[in-house]
Amino acid sequence: MQIETSRLRLRALTEDDAEDLARIFSHPSVVRYSGGRSPTLEQVREGIRAHISAYYRDRGYGLLAAELRDTGEIVGRVGFLATEIDGSGDAELHYHLAPVAWGNGLATEAARAVLEWGLDEVGLGRVVAVIHPENQASRRVAEKCGLAFWKEMELEGSGLFGVYHNRLPDTK
Repeated sequence: MQIETSRLRLRALTEDDAEDLARIFSHPSVVRYSGGRSPTLEQVREGIRAHISAYYRDRGYGLLAAELRDTGEIVGRVGFLATEIDGSGDAELHYHLAPVAWGNGLATEAARAVLEWGLDEVGLGRVVAVIHPENQASRRVAEKCGLAFWKEMELEGSGLFGVYHNRLPDTK
């Protein structure tokens, strides 16, 4: 699993990425809208191990390390997680980048590339993004990628979130 854009290389996560990702997720602004707690290095390492097994091997997709092509520096992760909304199994688009990568279009570049890969290569159907209502930057990325607001959804213990999608669920 590898995708290249003009500025990024998106590739499968490895345990060697744990320190870089733990550093990125230690920044309060990165986790502000996703629970507010930074994982420990061991939690990140274990999460990568579990992800490789549950996603790459079993589903053929997952989260990818986002590294700058010029330097090899890991600036975040982007990809898909499985989710269920209203009884429908969907792929949920995720993108978390380090503050150093904010404000220059890298999140949109990464999310577009991963979305195209998921739809064209993996064969995903509906893709959703679940976004905290105050996270305007994330909402803009989703919209630039062609996702449209669908509805609000209550996440237990976290409040209301906006759900964006690439197409509406089939209606009867």
